Amino acid sequence: MVNISRLARISLVLIFLVILAGAVVRTTGSGMGCPDWPKCFGHLIPPTNAEQVMFHENETYKKGQFIVYKDALWVANENFTTAKKFSKKDWTRYEKHEYATFNATHTWIEYVNRLLGALSGLPVLAMFIASLFVLRKQPIIALLAAATLFALGYEAWLGKLVVDGNLVPDSITKHMMGSLVIVVLLLSIISMDERMKMKQVSVAFRGLLIVALLLLAVQIILGTQVREQVDVAAGITQDRSQWIEMLDAKVLIHRSGSILIFGLLAWMFWRNWRNDYALHSLTVAFWLIFLEVIVGTVMYYFNVPKFLQPVHLMLSTGAFALLVWGVLRTEAVVVKKSKPQGD
Repeated sequence: MVNISRLARISLVLIFLVILAGAVVRTTGSGMGCPDWPKCFGHLIPPTNAEQVMFHENETYKKGQFIVYKDALWVANENFTTAKKFSKKDWTRYEKHEYATFNATHTWIEYVNRLLGALSGLPVLAMFIASLFVLRKQPIIALLAAATLFALGYEAWLGKLVVDGNLVPDSITKHMMGSLVIVVLLLSIISMDERMKMKQVSVAFRGLLIVALLLLAVQIILGTQVREQVDVAAGITQDRSQWIEMLDAKVLIHRSGSILIFGLLAWMFWRNWRNDYALHSLTVAFWLIFLEVIVGTVMYYFNVPKFLQPVHLMLSTGAFALLVWGVLRTEAVVVKKSKPQGD
């Protein structure tokens, strides 16, 4: 169990790095830096300059290699050496999408994102294999490990759909939901470490903890949808001062939701201190949400600065993980009120 818990912790760190990398990809507009999946321009290691994806005479190309020719992507049918002129018999036009632009910075940002995703799969796979050895004694651990592996595979498949569909908005939201599910599964495995003690809180307090967690999950998904609208606005105009005006009512709901969650966590923060629950994960989550509200306010009123977008996402995701941990590591107890003694 100790090894499985350690592997789950390593996986959790890598998943957060993947989420951060994904946020950077979205912020920099690098989502289509690699137009194919799982390779990048048909290479295991992507090109570093535009010349590597252009047509050249007397050049040897490998089967599956991509080039950009006349504003379109073409894939080599076989290994061959080109003649002086481009010949369609040697190439097949890539028709899954019409994105045909090479930007070295975008390509490598997306490539690093994919590398982190692949790297995160290694400890998850090792965790699943290790869980098979405790299947009889701890079937729940094995079930959670299998679910984590499945969810990560689903995320990889969904990532392919996102690329094939040229960043289909709905797929991006589902991508974020999948990441949250993986975080919950990994924390559930870690929480089963028998060396850790449960925190005892009142029934009402634990109920509010669950409510806060659910509200924050909805808030994160809603924020992802707002982010998708920002991407659409960015495609229409580069003038950031116009972006907020182009968003629908979701941004107002998202803004109001952040205030609601902050107010709820502020009250729970006070109760946590007053009742001496010593629930440290709640304390940290409260301060993360406090910072997130500040960052969100700056983004709303100061034209969505690029560097704050990943910060905003990581603060909310970190708070989500801490609230999940709080729910998993607390148990509700009924507090009995003492009866007044008679004369």
